[in-house]
Amino acid sequence: MIKVAFVIAGAFATSLSSAACADPVTISVAYSSGAYTNVMTESARQFEATHPDIKIKYVAPVANTYDELLQSTLRSSMVGTLPDISLEGSQNVGIVAQTGIAVALDDRIASEKNWSDLGYSPSIGEVGAIGGKTYALAYATSVPTIYFNLDLLKKAGVDTTRLPSDWQGLTEAVAKVNELGGNAVGGLFDYNSTGNWTFQAIITSLGGKILTDDGSDIAFNSPEGMKALQILHDFGAAGTVDMSQAQMLQAFASGTAGVFASYSAALGQIEKQVAGKFEIKTAPWPIPAKDGKVPAGGRVLMIYAKDPAKQNAAWEYAKFLTGPVGQTILVKGVGAVPVNSKAVSDPNLLAAFYEDKPNQKSALEAASRLTKWLSYPGKNSIKVSEAIREQLRRVLIDHEKPEVVMTDIMAAVKPLIQAK
Repeated sequence: MIKVAFVIAGAFATSLSSAACADPVTISVAYSSGAYTNVMTESARQFEATHPDIKIKYVAPVANTYDELLQSTLRSSMVGTLPDISLEGSQNVGIVAQTGIAVALDDRIASEKNWSDLGYSPSIGEVGAIGGKTYALAYATSVPTIYFNLDLLKKAGVDTTRLPSDWQGLTEAVAKVNELGGNAVGGLFDYNSTGNWTFQAIITSLGGKILTDDGSDIAFNSPEGMKALQILHDFGAAGTVDMSQAQMLQAFASGTAGVFASYSAALGQIEKQVAGKFEIKTAPWPIPAKDGKVPAGGRVLMIYAKDPAKQNAAWEYAKFLTGPVGQTILVKGVGAVPVNSKAVSDPNLLAAFYEDKPNQKSALEAASRLTKWLSYPGKNSIKVSEAIREQLRRVLIDHEKPEVVMTDIMAAVKPLIQAK
């Protein structure tokens, strides 16, 4: 009996030793923009310290843009070299999901017994929901944001202790600043954003739809779409000028514009350029509808791994990147909007960070009201967004009638969407 016990004990010890010596699972991760390299490196370091059985290998070279990464993903899918995880541009979720290469994450989420207690924003999966399934999780999020030059607003007689929070109030503030004359510009609206993001943000904040339920056609030829064009028309008529996105950022940072409707991720760049020359303040994007939401810009996490061991490892890294520690590394590194409430509330993570940076705080209000940033259907998706952008310029800059512009938008994009 004693001999048998020793044999069993020896076998058990050998089993433990073999498990401990097993090679770690290595997963490959792709992302875009060299600005994220330090964040990615630190994330892998901290993750591997607590997960010695998993190693992270980043795909090189790093893509420069969302579109470059998307093209790399599509090419890799054809030759069997897909990464296990990819941090795709949020507007490209639909394109990737249609190829069938992304793993639906619903079963993974359902298997996490304490998922609701991990601090994830309720909308973390909504940004990656396609056809009733979740193919992506929000990771590095940017939201539409309003910037104010308080010095110019005070000079124009705007009460800066009660800044406007709706489009009517914003438009009135723009008009007052514009009346100052000289080189003062009332306001700037970033209509040049990729994929008509800010235009989509007005529509969805009003409770409107961008696409039909099946995703096959434009759906913003609607009261909400018309209202969005009217908002742009009135904002532009109150006092704006036509600039590229980069020029708008430079103009606001130089102190010549009173109001700037743009994206939250620009805050770090703006604060650095302003450097105390004048006082700025941020405010949440107006969301007038009770069911209104704003499209999440930035990066989403998608899993492509098919091997069970790699897929399990990829899920562990996905939870880390979107969890409290991963989101803290991200926010402190690049200033994205966190999608994890535990990171925000923990004094050892981001609570103190936001106390020191109140302008970063306003974007947090949108974190629980995110929706998908949609790409347009068909092979001409980019051409559709370019055609819409040109029509937006007409209503914002040339002050043409919204109903005329809406008719022309539909006439311009229908053939592009229907092209085979």
